[in-house]
Formats: sequence, C-alpha cells, structure tokens
Amino acid sequence: MARILLLFGFCSLALAQAPPQTDWRFAHPNADMKMSLNLQALLNSPSIVKAIDQAKAQAKDNAMQVELGLAMLKTVDRVSISVRQKPAVDGKAGDMDVLVQVTGAFDSQMIAGFFPSTGSSKVQVVGPHTLLIGDGDSFAQAVERMKTGAPAPAAGLEKADLEKDELEQSDIWLSASSNFLAQQGGAASPMGNLPPVFQGLQRLSVGLNLSESPEINLLLKARDANAAAEMLMIFQAGTGQLAQLNPMAGDAAKSLTMKQDGASVRLHFVVPPELVALAQQQVASAGSTQGGLPTQLAPLLGGFGRGGFAPGKPSPGAIAPEPPPQNGGKIVIYGLDDGPKVIPPK
Repeated sequence: MARILLLFGFCSLALAQAPPQTDWRFAHPNADMKMSLNLQALLNSPSIVKAIDQAKAQAKDNAMQVELGLAMLKTVDRVSISVRQKPAVDGKAGDMDVLVQVTGAFDSQMIAGFFPSTGSSKVQVVGPHTLLIGDGDSFAQAVERMKTGAPAPAAGLEKADLEKDELEQSDIWLSASSNFLAQQGGAASPMGNLPPVFQGLQRLSVGLNLSESPEINLLLKARDANAAAEMLMIFQAGTGQLAQLNPMAGDAAKSLTMKQDGASVRLHFVVPPELVALAQQQVASAGSTQGGLPTQLAPLLGGFGRGGFAPGKPSPGAIAPEPPPQNGGKIVIYGLDDGPKVIPPK
C-alpha cells in the first residue's frame, strides 16, 4: 500500500502545469450535453479543502483509504463528459448515452486495472495518460476516432454545435442544448418543459472558475435578438425581486452583470466573500462521508474501481449502506442507566 501511495505521489508532481485542453474527438458527433471538470482546481478550492481536512479528521480506521483516494485523484487533470439524449418514450425522457474521458499524469494501463471487469461499461486506454469510458456503438466509434485521429463527423450538426464555446476552459464547464434541458423534466416533445420565455433558447453554457473569489459565467444563445432581449428582461426582473426579498441577495446582485450581445445573453457573477464563507461552512458542517471520503469526491472515485460506472446506474463511487442487523425482529433500547434493554418480538 505504501508503494502505491508513493507512486501516486510522484505522479502528482507533474500537475504543476495547467491541464491540457480536452480532445473532444471522443465526444458524440451530435452531443446534447458536454461537460468538463478541472479536477485539480476543484481539489484546491477552499470549500473542498475544508471538506477533505474534515474527512481526514473523521477517517480514523479509514485514514489510509482517504489518503489513497486523494493520491489517485491528484493524478487526474481533467474529466470530460459527452451525453446524447435518446428519444423520449411514453412521455418520459429517454436514457442517456454517456462517454467519459479521463486525462492526467497517471499510468493509464495501471488505472484501467482498477475498473471492474464485469458490467456493460467498458474502459479503453487511448493514450499514455488518457482513458475512455462508455458502452455500446458510440463507445466503439469514439475509440476508433481516438486511435485513428479522425475527427467526429460534422454532418447534420447545427452551427452552434460546431462553434467553440468561449467558456470551455473554465474550471467547471457545461454546455447543453435546449432540447436536452427540456427533456430532463420528462417532456416528450422538444422544448415542452421550458418556461415560455425560454422557448427561443438554443443552447446554454455555464462556466465556473474556482479561486478565493469564484466567478460564474452564464451564456445563453437564442434564436434571434428579440428572444435574447426577452430572456434578459426576465433575469433583470428576477434579480430585482430577489433583492427586495433578501438583503443578502441584494448585496450579491451588485456583483452580477448582465448584458445582451445580439442573439446572446451573458451573465457574469463574482461570488462575494460572505457567500464563499457560507458555502464553506455548509460543506464542512455537512459531515457526510462515504468510506471516509467527502460525498463531493466519492463519485469521482467510481472510475477507480470503487463501484462500476454505467450510464443510468447509481452514481459512480457510491458505497452501499450496511444492511440492517438480522436480529429476528427484536427491539434494543440503548442509553439506559442499567444498560441496553431487549424487547422480544411478539
């Protein structure tokens, strides 16, 4: 175990440089949603640092597990995700076809060995420091593109899908089509579950940069300038109402800027220090751990053998709770002065 920790410790030294850009050739040619996570920025953010410190303090017998998990995470630069929404069935959103690319300073062959060998999800080494996770035909096609260097076919894609998103290099980035957003509520028809004012929305992008003063960027691309103007008015009205209802929201609104740029609406928000402190307190006080690890980090360990990753399945890294004791239905009351009292079943 010590050798493994030492190995991952040496690998983590290579992370001093900025994470490389995502090679999106792996993604679906018609992805409904893309997401990219700069894992090192997340691990070094104040809120997560506090959660990690608390997990270490509470770990006790699981301290080695915590250290091993963190050592593994420190070798990962970026996790990138591509999702294609399958058609809705009987008014319910269809399943999601998910592809995941993991890049970092790790030995990809060694990390691949941590994944379960059973299940529908597959893991493929596509580079010295790159893993691809997925299943089905889309996974096989993505592996082929990565191996041959061929780009994803552009036929049938909308212009918005071909343009490079200006927020992509954020620490946490998400870009989703309006159809994808609408179906998450179970609507069978495209756009059916979005408020009327957002019927003109084509794509939404969110970028979060983590630092002592985190910043959030929101980019909405509408079908035309009129639709963008309507969305901007809704945001402005909603912000004004929040400021009247909550003084803290009013103060926070001073750090928010909103503007229209043709058919696009841009929002930029620098999180005030008091909200940062409040978020840190909430994360630290949550105290929820899974195997001695913060719940925010547990899903990230799913790809390292702590639970198989499969689209539509429970979150990666989730650890099943212990089964209730098989005591024949007896009721045991603890904390009494004369010791535990057992009530036999009737």
